[in-house]
Amino acid sequence: MLTRKITRAFTGLRWTRVERALAPALHVLLVYSYYLAGALFLLGRDDRARVIDEGVVQGQIPVFAAIVGGAILLILTGLWMRRRASDSLLFQHVCAQYYGLTLVWAGFLTGPLGYAAGVVLMGSALAGYIALERRVILTAFGTAFFAILGLNLATAFDLLPYAPALRAPTDSASALLWTHVTFFLAAPHILFVVGAMALMLGFWQKRENYVLRLGLTDVLTGVHNRRSILDLLAAETARAQCAGTPLAVALLDLDHFKRINDTWGHPAGDRVLQEAARALRACLREGDAIGRFGGEEFLLVLPGLAGDAAVRLAERCRGALAALELHAGSGERMPVSGSFGVAWYVAGGPAEALVHAADALLYEAKQAGRNRVVARELAATTAASPAPAEVTPPRVLRSATALPAARARALRLLQEFLAGWPAWNQADKQIFFLGVSALMTLNFAAWGVVMLMREDRGQFVDMALALPLLFYLGAVVLGFLGLIGVGVLIRRRWPNSWLYQFVCQQYFALTLVFSGYVTGILSFPVGVMLVGLPLVGFIYFSRPLVLLSFATSFVVTVVLAYASALGVLPYAPMLAGHIERYQPHSFFWVFTFYQFTVPAMAVILVLADQTLGRWRQRGQQVVAISRTDALTQVHNRRNILGLVEREVARTQRRGPGPVVVLLDLDHFKRINDTWGHPTGDRVLQEAARVLAATLREGDAVGRYGGEEFLILLPETPLAGAAALVERCREQLAAITITADNGDRFAISASFGVAGALQPSGRGAEALIKAADEALYRAKELGRNRVETVALTA
Repeated sequence: MLTRKITRAFTGLRWTRVERALAPALHVLLVYSYYLAGALFLLGRDDRARVIDEGVVQGQIPVFAAIVGGAILLILTGLWMRRRASDSLLFQHVCAQYYGLTLVWAGFLTGPLGYAAGVVLMGSALAGYIALERRVILTAFGTAFFAILGLNLATAFDLLPYAPALRAPTDSASALLWTHVTFFLAAPHILFVVGAMALMLGFWQKRENYVLRLGLTDVLTGVHNRRSILDLLAAETARAQCAGTPLAVALLDLDHFKRINDTWGHPAGDRVLQEAARALRACLREGDAIGRFGGEEFLLVLPGLAGDAAVRLAERCRGALAALELHAGSGERMPVSGSFGVAWYVAGGPAEALVHAADALLYEAKQAGRNRVVARELAATTAASPAPAEVTPPRVLRSATALPAARARALRLLQEFLAGWPAWNQADKQIFFLGVSALMTLNFAAWGVVMLMREDRGQFVDMALALPLLFYLGAVVLGFLGLIGVGVLIRRRWPNSWLYQFVCQQYFALTLVFSGYVTGILSFPVGVMLVGLPLVGFIYFSRPLVLLSFATSFVVTVVLAYASALGVLPYAPMLAGHIERYQPHSFFWVFTFYQFTVPAMAVILVLADQTLGRWRQRGQQVVAISRTDALTQVHNRRNILGLVEREVARTQRRGPGPVVVLLDLDHFKRINDTWGHPTGDRVLQEAARVLAATLREGDAVGRYGGEEFLILLPETPLAGAAALVERCREQLAAITITADNGDRFAISASFGVAGALQPSGRGAEALIKAADEALYRAKELGRNRVETVALTA
């Protein structure tokens, strides 16, 4: 429970840009308060001169206090702006730049090629993707990266002192204290960044799955919605064509459902739909699928069935519907039955033709007296499959038209590669990262070979360890290649093997740490890799496995660091010279460390940028899908009901509540029966378009049922609402629809309007029920009219 609350607080799903910008400002406040307390603690120690420059640290106390004050000022400014300019991108830029530059300053004081600088630079950039805009993150990261690079070059050429606040250790006692200070500086960033990323990404994944589930499910019946069942049918059609297996679909319509709504009301009709869906689902086999295709229409997808087997299953479903015992509130039995059209392919064919054929057969079943099954196989000529349309992968990067052709092509290939990433199994992902790891290790080995060729090599490295290092790196590469080979062998049979993932990630973690040990276990490259790679791992792999491998690498790092401090092991055994071991800052080591880290940073940032950017884009699309009716593109039932409930709650104590309108397209069933469901779909789409165009900004319209729409009119007097609804009725009556056969016909609708003249304390359910009763009265009085009811306290 606590974890869920913390995660929701961190993620702030509905936070504005200004509220999100407060995260880096708050982080600066906490970190520099922590640093300020640490500086005061060190100044109080008797052995402070062993590891810190007392004068420099004392001089930084007011600077740290000023940085804390600046963070407080930014937070107060954000709290003021959140009500006045909540969408300010400039404020995000200011907070992100302040965050980056203040932490660069801390890195300069303690060593810009140190462990803490690597942790902060890499970890903060990745964590920023959760809260900030992409351009803000990349701008702030670029500023921090080049600022640290400039400081490193300035110290390499003795233009600035390296790590002015820290002294290089001279004995085991000072080495131990130096190790304490290094971990003290890095600890808050490691804990915050790794913890926040683990929580946030886990929540994002769960939230995306939940919203996706909402977007694929019909809110009333709990079966697939129209969009989802058609996507599933397309996938099953492709699978049947590849495998050469039959595929059947059944389109069914609940008989005389309109009479149930008109006689016993929409709540009774909703219960009939729910029970019918439950009964149908109970008749299907494992692997079959059911979706709500329209108001009282359901589509069944039946893989592997054809002929008598498909007919028998449809008959079983028909019998289950006829056996339902449902009673209205008055005690009367509500008769339920269904008419079925069943079509199948044996040789394969397009999904659209299958649905169209089932629709025509359903029409025959209704013409023949309803409550029956009419079935037919589609002929081979009908089954000719059109060429598949090319699907353009979602764009994440900005347009590359202005880039050179080769670069644009590379970016496009990367996007296509990452667009297919979700379909990869865990073995494929491990193989990819093992390959990247092998390349990074070869980069390290290439550095060793170049070192052996330098005449001045003895000034920088211990040559006695150069050849053993190369053999070690070669063995590491062979280990990566061996694991890749194992992955290729098991990817088909055991694609998600937990043991294989565990071995790969543990091997990677241990080789990373030991490779970092030879050039300094508390150096800049180790900080970058130790934090950056696990954060990318959270995106692609199981969170427990990534946390386990991160724990392994971090624990081994701590053990090696303190073993070196206590003299059990040498610190940075490859480095020549005592000072350079702990504070490597010559141009050679600046170049070397950046050679190690820049390729890794580029891979990490590109993968994170593309994947998290694609997640964010897909998340927005999924949220939109979950709120929208697939056919009419207005609010779906779930979302429009939620809007009504929120508006009623908002206005309950501050005046009259909203006006709610229910409308029903007149004789819609006749349209479907006469001209078919495709024409009926066009009627619904056109009606939704006209309603949305006629309503005011701030009003909302949603599809409430098959041919029923619900309109929400906030802060509208009942008389004004009646006039607006009358205009909607006139606009609908002016529509002329052309059927597929060329027939032209007009449509109309009946409206029920409900609202309160004064605060009534009535909830959303009471408003909708009153509008439903008014709608029923409009239909009784001849249809194509508006009836209004005023609720009282």
